[in-house]
Amino acid sequence: MRKNILIINPFGIGDVLFSTVLVKQLRKDNPNSYIAYICNLKVKDILVTNPDINEVLVFERDEYRNEWKKSKIKGIKKFLEFWREVKKKKFDIVFDLSLGKEYAFFCWRAGIKDRRGFDYKGRGRFLNHKLLFDGFNDKPVAEYYLDLLKEPQRWPEASSGVEVVKTVLVTTDSDKAYIDNFLNQSGIKNEDILIGIAPGGGMSFGKEKQGRKRWSGKKFAELSDKIIGRYNAKIVLIWGPGEEDLVKEIMDNMKSRPIVAPKTTIRETAALMKKCRLVISNDGGMLQIAVSQGVNTISIFGPTDDKVYGPYPRGEKNTVIISDADCRPCYKKFKLPECGHKKCLEDISVDDVLGNIKL
Repeated sequence: MRKNILIINPFGIGDVLFSTVLVKQLRKDNPNSYIAYICNLKVKDILVTNPDINEVLVFERDEYRNEWKKSKIKGIKKFLEFWREVKKKKFDIVFDLSLGKEYAFFCWRAGIKDRRGFDYKGRGRFLNHKLLFDGFNDKPVAEYYLDLLKEPQRWPEASSGVEVVKTVLVTTDSDKAYIDNFLNQSGIKNEDILIGIAPGGGMSFGKEKQGRKRWSGKKFAELSDKIIGRYNAKIVLIWGPGEEDLVKEIMDNMKSRPIVAPKTTIRETAALMKKCRLVISNDGGMLQIAVSQGVNTISIFGPTDDKVYGPYPRGEKNTVIISDADCRPCYKKFKLPECGHKKCLEDISVDDVLGNIKL
């Protein structure tokens, strides 16, 4: 039976990529159904090329806030118009990954009868199929999302067995051409060993605490120089919005001259990573982009649990570096305790990472 299925995820790159595993399973179980996805503008790039998604609806909260500031009446009208359009699509089921109560409330008002999600801090009051939840604590995030498919007696199409599949991010010919042109202009040849360094991340912790997820720029600089010396490789620094100063710090501390990636969209970043022999990154969205492309990765994890937020699914291509600091992982139940030493990251040496490179 054809169903109209809605998925809601207002979060960032990593979370949305983890959710593509749920999308893939939904499409497998319901090949003829209509699947739509509500996300923010930043991650739309990931979803519009996903072959299992029929429609992407952008709900950008800042856009509605700005409209509200200009005119409360226009702000309310714009907001209600969005949800009227959702109601017109007559969704049968929604998978609300927001961990809040607001989206579920509006889905209820839109007449969606089967509303699934997580009951976090009692916020699942408008869900009628909810899983008690206090954080992503003991298994990969993607598998929490897949848990929402359980109870097959209430949804007969649900698969009796869920496959472990990789996350999905499909690049276009235009994305690949943009990167090919950049690499050609940078003098990169097919036979060159290209290694990507993604030193940023941490925005999920907020701007003030993003450094808690980041290995030091000076260590990334030293590592890059050693890779160039040992493997005669080309280093490309891959960055995102707000990370320009970090890239400059690494360049200023390097003896050799790296290549600096141009400003890219998420899909263009994926296309660049696909060209790399290896991507070395901190925990974060950049890591998950690389994993989605099947690239060899080395990731550096500090306060977060790599068994939860690490590469999914973990495979031979994905090496995770952690220290043996007895206080890690300290980020649990969405709480990051104060820390005066950042031992979990500072104890990881350049040679610890260098020794795990296999080309």
